[in-house]
Amino acid sequence: MKKGITFLPLVVIVLFVVMGVVVFLRLHNSSTSPKGQEEKIQPTKKQNQPTALVPLPTEEDIIRNFFNLINERRIPEAVNMMSKINVENDSTKQAWGVQFNAIKSINVQKIEKSMEENWTDNSHTYKVILEAYVSSEAAGAPIPYYGWADNPNIRWVQLVRENNLWRINGLATGP
Repeated sequence: MKKGITFLPLVVIVLFVVMGVVVFLRLHNSSTSPKGQEEKIQPTKKQNQPTALVPLPTEEDIIRNFFNLINERRIPEAVNMMSKINVENDSTKQAWGVQFNAIKSINVQKIEKSMEENWTDNSHTYKVILEAYVSSEAAGAPIPYYGWADNPNIRWVQLVRENNLWRINGLATGP
């Protein structure tokens, strides 16, 4: 019985010694690592500077996202990407929503800069080639199928800058 009692303190002492050696080796290794490695592990942070910058989406990304939202049936989110003039009241929002809900699927095939000579700091136009399929119920719309014809569909998408964000300002069938 006495041997068991004396064995336990010995185990505790050995455990503390091993832990001490491990801690010492870790501290020793980190203090002797090359200076360049330390800088990579712990980058310096300048005052008032963000640690990570996230790039803003490109204009092409905005166009692609807009049509993806329509394709995913996330119509309210797509309508929210439009300029103030396009969604100035509930009836215009609803009109866009009805048109976008008639689209069964829509996919961007190609995006090209268009009419660059007419670009301003606040307005850019792109030629967008789309593959779109519209519900047969839209045949009776004021403009049959809301103007979505056989594929490919070409739309001139005008972007306008509002509060430093690019918004969809127009979807036209011609430049």
